[in-house]
Amino acid sequence: TDPLTGLYNRRYMEGQMAMLVDNAANRQRCVSVIALDADHFKSVNDTYGHDVGDRVLQELANRIKRNVRNVDMACRTGGEEFIVVLPDTEPRVAEKIAERVLRAVSAKPFPTGGKALPLTVTVSIGVAGYEGLGDRAADILKRADEALYRAKHEGRNRIVSAAA
Repeated sequence: TDPLTGLYNRRYMEGQMAMLVDNAANRQRCVSVIALDADHFKSVNDTYGHDVGDRVLQELANRIKRNVRNVDMACRTGGEEFIVVLPDTEPRVAEKIAERVLRAVSAKPFPTGGKALPLTVTVSIGVAGYEGLGDRAADILKRADEALYRAKHEGRNRIVSAAA
């Protein structure tokens, strides 16, 4: 697990996701991925310090956990980057879960724990799903990541689906 947020880390996610994709291939199941990244996070650390940045990341992780299902695997994969793996979930359902996370993040300012005022935080999100035999975990993650970067390029604080 990630020591700061308590979420699963990248290594754990990669192993579990490989098994879920194998299961999807062998049993004709679905698996989807939500990739999300805090918008303009570097400015939080630069302006308020890493202690405030850490508190923002912890609160972001809490909001993600509270807005995904118990079966979903929320992970911090590095910096301000997060992945949620959704077993037995079609991409259109993953998009609805991503919408819930997006709203939960932007709905209420993040406490800073210090003299600084609460901060408005938004996230950009990419969604991708298993596309059939021959599709690997790395392929799904790459499509989700590409969709995430499209969301950033299109103005941030939004969701882009790889299927779109």
